[in-house]
Amino acid sequence: MKDFPAQYNLKEEDVFYFCHIPKTAGMTFRTIVEDYFDCKDICPATLTAQVADISPEALQTYKLFRGHLAFVDLHSLLPNKNFVNVTVLREPVSRVISHYEYIRRTPGDPHYAAVKNMTLEEYTTKMTAGRVGKNIQTYYLAKTAKFDIERVPPDEAFEIAKESLKKFAYVGLLERFQDSLFLLSYIFGWKPILNSRKENAAKSKTPREQLPAGTLEVIQEHSQLDIQIYEYAKEIFNERFTDMTQNLLSRYASPSDDSLVLNAIATSAEPPAEPLPFETLRHLLENHYEQRYLEQQVPVADAVCYDFCEPLKGTGWHRRECPRDGLAYRWMGPGTVSTLDLPVTTTGDRIVEFRVICTWVTGADVLDGLTLEVNGHPIELGVLHSDLGERILRGKLSQTLLDTGKVFTEFKFQIDRVISLKDANPLGNDARLVGLAINSVNVFPVGQEREKSILAHLFNNGPWQDVASFIKNNLKPQEQVLAPLAFSMAVPNPVEDYSAIFNGKMDFDWVVLHKGMMDKISSILLKLILRRFTPVFANEVFVVFSNRQDLPRLSYLSAHVRSVYVDRLKFYLEKRVKPIYARYFARRASIKQQKERQAVKQRLKKSK
Repeated sequence: MKDFPAQYNLKEEDVFYFCHIPKTAGMTFRTIVEDYFDCKDICPATLTAQVADISPEALQTYKLFRGHLAFVDLHSLLPNKNFVNVTVLREPVSRVISHYEYIRRTPGDPHYAAVKNMTLEEYTTKMTAGRVGKNIQTYYLAKTAKFDIERVPPDEAFEIAKESLKKFAYVGLLERFQDSLFLLSYIFGWKPILNSRKENAAKSKTPREQLPAGTLEVIQEHSQLDIQIYEYAKEIFNERFTDMTQNLLSRYASPSDDSLVLNAIATSAEPPAEPLPFETLRHLLENHYEQRYLEQQVPVADAVCYDFCEPLKGTGWHRRECPRDGLAYRWMGPGTVSTLDLPVTTTGDRIVEFRVICTWVTGADVLDGLTLEVNGHPIELGVLHSDLGERILRGKLSQTLLDTGKVFTEFKFQIDRVISLKDANPLGNDARLVGLAINSVNVFPVGQEREKSILAHLFNNGPWQDVASFIKNNLKPQEQVLAPLAFSMAVPNPVEDYSAIFNGKMDFDWVVLHKGMMDKISSILLKLILRRFTPVFANEVFVVFSNRQDLPRLSYLSAHVRSVYVDRLKFYLEKRVKPIYARYFARRASIKQQKERQAVKQRLKKSK
């Protein structure tokens, strides 16, 4: 019944084509398959009209095509490519109802004007076959094999669709979406995919049982081809899913699993009578993923610089987001655990650094509660840098925790809670549950911080470079430095961050204050004055204090130094005075305004 291998590794000449049929969870599925391709390999066009804006040369470079592209003849545009087709189908009556309701609530849809005043029965009977209404799933499948399908008789179109479906690498079913994602993972050797996303889902749906029986009969009458193709797709799906289950059990079931039962199933030639429990199947697929990863012979690296433009090897992340002026990133969520599997060499100790962005979105407690485990071992994290809505964290990985015998190193990020983006931005439409946003993870050998660190570029920046040069030129071997930890890459002596001073340590000879970290440095200023530290260098970003008497001093009234105290005063007023004003004066002003409005009303009444 199937003409495609049960397992398949994508090749360089392959084009992965997701045939996106309307209202089949396509937006969700689309973001999932995007996870497994580099940003540069994904065709940006998701609608027919957008393809015309891309040059023929550029089209040849893409490896993933997805979206509503059924009416683009991709085979003629990419004649030398091997197409790997995938799709998701839906029970036809439910799909028709969903598509009808979607068009009527979406004024921007090209069919809105024609459909908005139709009844469901009218929509079912009047709309054109294959494009919007009748048997759309059959015609979309047929067009992947024979593009000019419109003039083909319905019965012949059905047979073409059926033959086409047999050649598809994968067909999923919306009604068994999690099982479908597991099958997708199995075929392509991907980490087990969990159904955690809902993109473009309707907020409310008309229950099928509330529709008149006559309406349902009309839909069924005009969806006969789709009903037949859906039943055929179910047969293919069930066969592939059963084969997958038996293969996983025979290869990976062990006494440590749920064991007597599983071993009995694994040694039986018959398919299991009952579906495997979710966690059992997930565990078997995890073993399968590790084996496929090993077979691909992914080279381990001395240093790994991972950003989310690259294919995802992990779980617990939302869709990739690609700002125009920065690195791609992902939100953790909707759960509290997110993982990455990276090909790190196991020889020697390593440093891990990662950047958290958009820190203003979630509460400070979420950021402060972030933990990292590597191969199951907790890692102590320090703040390397914190400024302008981002925080860069660093930890040290010993060789012993890296050398586990696994084919990759697992990084597990965990937080205490998630929030709704709707709560963070009530005017927006995004209600996803998110934790923290991360855009890069670097792993490199201890001792290579100055070349490999995420922050290495900072010291190409004038203010940072000037401070580092000043300190290096005047620093004595025994002197200690308090500064943002990034300076550990630029000065030869040990550097401790601001947390040391809050823990009572004050035996520093140099203190570098970053003006953008006012929440941290405001309480340090008085301590510096009391201990006779004086400013010795300043620019638009930093003020450097020292207790050395042989260095020239700067006046507290000089522009770059004075601004620290002005900013501290502003920070204090914002933190302390604003709430007082809001509590007392703003309330009094509101009462006064109410009295004035009442007085105006009284005058108007008297004038009448």
